[in-house]
Amino acid sequence: MNSSMGRPHLGSRPVDQHSQRFFRGREHETAVLAQWWRNNNLMFASGPAGRGKTSLLLAGVLPLLAQDPLGGTPHILPVGSLSYGLTFPVTALPAHNPYTLSLLRSWAPGESPTRLAGLTVRKFLAGIAGRATILGAIDPADELAIASGPRERHLRGFLAELKDALRADPRLHLLLVGREQTAAAVEKVLGGSRYEVPPLSWQSAVDAVTGQFRSAGRTLTGDAAEKFVTDVSTSPMGAGNATERDPEGLLIEPAVFQVACDQLWESLPADADPVTTQDVQRRTDVDAALAEHASAVLAEVADQQGLSFKRLADWLTQSFITELGTENMQYEGAAKTARMPNGVARALEDRHLLVSSQQSGSRWYKLISARLIEPLRQLNLALPARTAWRPAADLRELLSTAERAFARGDLALAQRLAGAVLTAAESEQKPVAPRYEESGLAHSLLGNIAYEGGNPSDAEKSYREAVQYFVAATDTKAAGYQLAAIGVLLLEQERVAEAVRELESAVTRVPNDATVSVSYAKALWQSGQDLAAVAVLTAALGIDGNNTAALLARGEILAWLGEAKAALSDLDRAPTADQPATRAARGLALAELGERKQARREIEEAVASGERHGPALLYAARTAFLLGDETAAEGYARQADYAADPPLSPAQRAAAKKLVRR
Repeated sequence: MNSSMGRPHLGSRPVDQHSQRFFRGREHETAVLAQWWRNNNLMFASGPAGRGKTSLLLAGVLPLLAQDPLGGTPHILPVGSLSYGLTFPVTALPAHNPYTLSLLRSWAPGESPTRLAGLTVRKFLAGIAGRATILGAIDPADELAIASGPRERHLRGFLAELKDALRADPRLHLLLVGREQTAAAVEKVLGGSRYEVPPLSWQSAVDAVTGQFRSAGRTLTGDAAEKFVTDVSTSPMGAGNATERDPEGLLIEPAVFQVACDQLWESLPADADPVTTQDVQRRTDVDAALAEHASAVLAEVADQQGLSFKRLADWLTQSFITELGTENMQYEGAAKTARMPNGVARALEDRHLLVSSQQSGSRWYKLISARLIEPLRQLNLALPARTAWRPAADLRELLSTAERAFARGDLALAQRLAGAVLTAAESEQKPVAPRYEESGLAHSLLGNIAYEGGNPSDAEKSYREAVQYFVAATDTKAAGYQLAAIGVLLLEQERVAEAVRELESAVTRVPNDATVSVSYAKALWQSGQDLAAVAVLTAALGIDGNNTAALLARGEILAWLGEAKAALSDLDRAPTADQPATRAARGLALAELGERKQARREIEEAVASGERHGPALLYAARTAFLLGDETAAEGYARQADYAADPPLSPAQRAAAKKLVRR
């Protein structure tokens, strides 16, 4: 094949902006979806897996809007993701909603994740100047259909944020791209309009393959395109016979069509132009192309799921093809689909071999197309040959798959995929230098998985491994964030002296990140170095004068040190001044200024909302002592000593015991 002509087909991968000239046959759907998006504040582009929704957005709708904005120039955000950036060490970040942060990071990829972590969707949009329509898309949005699990709380919060943003900012026109189940679930919360992306018609497929070859500098002559599309859409067994019905009435799944097109392109000699009907008939083998594609997908999924290739291939054919060679359906149970873990069927849906639908309250799976029946029945059950290494692009794609599994709450699969990245990156048989950056990202993701799984020691170990790889890759900033994550982990385990060392090292590598500086200041504070902590926080506020965490921390320390007016200045500037520790620190500052009634009210409300909050109870004890109520002071101090949400630092615990002795 002559590479200068370009490559019009991408197998099962979506077409994007870089290859949009090869996106043909979808002109009507492109125009309709673009117009609907401009006219609706919230809408869904839905359809089963493999329907071509992402290609329609990336290669159709977005280029159309950029060239012909349909009545105005909108502000078009980059396509959003709910799993973007999940390799960033989570403990280096302030408290945040992971779905919100992933979306904002994908909408603003150049911004620091530590800054974005403090924003809601509404606040982010408020930072976009002007009155132009803001077109924002989330693709895929299927993580929003998770019904239960450890991330359910975050999902509910994220949907509430989207609802708030849509209500508060009429400029926002949000497009969610996902499967029908996602649209149905989210519509119940947010409402919105839905556009069902159709499969390719026979004529659209003919136009697509003809246009793609033309864009690559080749011509299909005679009825070559028609013969090819008829072959793709029909099969002697299972999918119907072209002689038994009008092929122009057939519908074709884009994922199947792309695989066949790829095989046709690769089979042709570089100098074959024009391409004749005889060329197509002689060189096209759709069954073989689909069988080879299915074999590669099954091998990868089997590896990811810890299964043998033969077992997975046997399960697929026996479960979804009847003895008569027709399609069969299987429903998803609580844990298994046709005696196989549910994660297997979902992985095959993600890779476009299966599709699911909701029927009678249950999720049912079937093959993405009956055109796969005969190729699957002829599948070679020997393990297909695979290379022992992956190019960097494939490693990043595998990392993205791991991030998506993590976003869905499937920690076991995310861990296996991250491990697969490390295995591939470190293979001695690859003909390139070690992939230090990819290995660092994989270790960081493993740290996040361990932390969410409640295993801080494994998280620390993975973050330390990531540091070594980022140092080897000369990525000082990335290494600094890993050290910051380690330092925060150590603080949570009350290993304060170690935390101070790690965070000091992090600050030297990331000197202009206020969030890292705040973490360092908190470590100094917990070690009893109050004045040093104030100095670091003052420097952090020099970087970001409105950093809420820095204002709150400095305000609390200043209140404890008796600098009441300066403390109130900081605490009153912070937008989240109703937190237990903040209210109690404000009460302490007011007591120092002689505002007895207001001080008492503040600590009473702080204790009521934070009865297990160690620092809030400690500030309340100090306030009560200043107000002359030694009995209340001793009671609050005893409560603070035993509080665990959060607990006192060693220095604070010593202060609490001192108040008890008084």
